[in-house]
Amino acid sequence: MTILAAAIAYKRIQFFIRMLLFVILGVLVLVMRARNKKKTRKRMDERTAYMMKHTKRDKNGKYPWEN
Repeated sequence: MTILAAAIAYKRIQFFIRMLLFVILGVLVLVMRARNKKKTRKRMDERTAYMMKHTKRDKNGKYPWEN
């Protein structure tokens, strides 16, 4: 009986450790995705501002894609 109890306890500990690893990895993935999303958004905004600043306008002050 003690062997059976030890086996069940071992399985529970193993399950707990495995689930803990999955949770930690999941949180790390979510944090990295949020950080990269923020960086990408900032870079896109900077490049859009640069493009708008350096694009020639017509005599009415409109950009080429606004016609």
